[in-house]
Amino acid sequence: MPHLKHLLLLSCIGLSPACIDVPPIENPPKENPADPDADFTFTAAPVQEQVLPGGTLDCNVQLAWTDTTGGAITWSLMSPPAGIELQASTLPKGETRATLSIRVGTSTAPGPYTLTLQAKSGTVTKQATLTVTVGKPGDLVVNWVVPTPGKAYTRGPLLLQFTVEGGTADNVEILKDTTVLVKPTGNPYSFTWDTTHEAEGTYQLSVRATRGGAVFTSAPRTVIVDRTAPTVASFLPAKDAATVGVHDAIQVTFSEPMNPLSVTEAAVGLKTGTGDAIPKSVALSADGRTLTVTPLSALTAPSTVQVDLTATTSALTDLAGNAATTPLTWSFSVPTWLPVGGALSAVEGKTSAEDVILKMDRNDQPVLAWVESDGLNKNVYVARWTGSTWSMLGTGLSGLAGAGTDAVKPTLTISPQNQPVVAWTEKSGNGREQILFLRQWTGDAWAVLPSAPLTTGSTQYPSSPSLAFDTNGNLFLHVCESSDNNGLVQGFSLPPSGSAWADLHPAQPSTHYHAASISVAASGNNFFTAYSTYDDTTSLRSIAVLPNNGAPLGGITLGAKAYTPSVAVDASLQPWVAWAQSDTAEPNTDGQIYWSRWNGSTWTSPLNISVNSTGNSRPSFALGTGAPHILVWSGVINTERSIFVSQWVGDSWQTLDPQLNALAAQNTPAFSPSVAMNSAAQPFIAWIEADANAASIYTVRINR
Repeated sequence: MPHLKHLLLLSCIGLSPACIDVPPIENPPKENPADPDADFTFTAAPVQEQVLPGGTLDCNVQLAWTDTTGGAITWSLMSPPAGIELQASTLPKGETRATLSIRVGTSTAPGPYTLTLQAKSGTVTKQATLTVTVGKPGDLVVNWVVPTPGKAYTRGPLLLQFTVEGGTADNVEILKDTTVLVKPTGNPYSFTWDTTHEAEGTYQLSVRATRGGAVFTSAPRTVIVDRTAPTVASFLPAKDAATVGVHDAIQVTFSEPMNPLSVTEAAVGLKTGTGDAIPKSVALSADGRTLTVTPLSALTAPSTVQVDLTATTSALTDLAGNAATTPLTWSFSVPTWLPVGGALSAVEGKTSAEDVILKMDRNDQPVLAWVESDGLNKNVYVARWTGSTWSMLGTGLSGLAGAGTDAVKPTLTISPQNQPVVAWTEKSGNGREQILFLRQWTGDAWAVLPSAPLTTGSTQYPSSPSLAFDTNGNLFLHVCESSDNNGLVQGFSLPPSGSAWADLHPAQPSTHYHAASISVAASGNNFFTAYSTYDDTTSLRSIAVLPNNGAPLGGITLGAKAYTPSVAVDASLQPWVAWAQSDTAEPNTDGQIYWSRWNGSTWTSPLNISVNSTGNSRPSFALGTGAPHILVWSGVINTERSIFVSQWVGDSWQTLDPQLNALAAQNTPAFSPSVAMNSAAQPFIAWIEADANAASIYTVRINR
């Protein structure tokens, strides 16, 4: 019978393959090799603080790897005093705690010693020091068992234990400060101190043993009697905070250090406003006062988040065991958009901003340009976000002196050297004449750029400039040259440090009249110029897009009664364009926002994206990689003008609710939005919003 199992197995051999199913032999998992250069830290604490010659000093060590795990740890004493040696000891790989034994020879001289303990793993060595006092032969040595070195906290009974070695003491006393607390008996000695009748505060305990008139004293122990419950000093985010980022820290700071053993993941609740738990980790700061709650993934926006520090019956306690008092719950809001600073205005008082444009600089910081009156003229202002505040770049820009020389519709771009470049037209006072000006920021001042070769006069003038750089640092300017009879798209380029503009001769068809509202998108060395024009072949005002100043893309124009286009380029170098369409030529009254994109051979059919609002105007496009494209515009719902935002998800536009309004009051219209994306495809939006006194600029960024 003992061989029955083998006979049954052999009987299956040669029969049907289905007789026995032998699983494949798998190689055992390989253990990850230790990193010989893994960094680490360790602590060392002697079990005794006094030892007699011929005795042994025990030392508890604890290891922590910084990042990766290393191999075994070998221990040694550096230049130990005569008669003191460490027994050979190695901490095996994977272990982090050990007790080392240090022998003190019989001939070791009495007195205090500072020992340097070295730990080595591969090529990495670390050191820690510990102190010990070697007594005289024949003396008594007194060592605490509990409390251990450091501070001991209590709110009630506290166990006190110690040993007396080297002989029998005539008398043993525990001192509380300078008075005798108790005279315990037995060895090891033990006493439970009831502190409930002691005043709260700090006490120094020591043990005094006497023999034959000689006094032998232990090292002191600090005991803190604390019956006061810890309170919350601050919440972060603040209670009911309304603008919390999805990656913002969640912290609560207490009035005193907390017990790390009470700070567990189960003791801290993190959930949504609907009660769904949010996976998280918790950590207590080194000083024990700050508890940090870290969601395992970014918070959802928009949402409400609640933090509950009473999630379990095991309360958070301080080091003495006092439970934290209420309130221990708070909530905050995580909105879709976060403000970038507050209301922005260049001039104090009742002045109104106009025509804001937003660009991202090379450091992913937003830069704004706009027009604002100083009480005499409308000037151009530029501000850059520093990460914490808006910093004005110089003072107001004006090319002409005298009253009534108002700046109009600035444009903005950022040079490869991260220098903002701005262009605008300014009314001269000579009929309808406007003059184009260009400036470049040098770091501390605005430098004048060469004038473009444009014709100006009382009936002929430039308008609607647009700027962009190519990858070689060439600056491109597109502008409408308008007159009573026509409007032409003009294009020029200026090389780095150049003094003269080269004419690009944009291929505007002869059937396109009264070009206006230029928008330019650049990707590398590819440029797409969109403009509104009266197309004589269709007898409609439509939108045309010129690729690299060539003939209109697709040979057609888009839309009917179309104004103020915005063009952007996707990662495939295909342009997308949006515009306002209005039967009355007043989009703020009856405008609708249409859009189309080039698919490589044709334009998609224009579609209305603003069916739920009226008076839609001033669309602005931003296309990103790895994140939804963004289209914004100004429109009206329920008599209130707001900023609408749609994102391209899948193959359709989805509205991002709610609409953007910086001011909560009614009759505070928001208009003229401008959108741009940083390198992480996170959109920033700037717009102008007016109250009863003035209009200011507001900027937000997506909360993700």
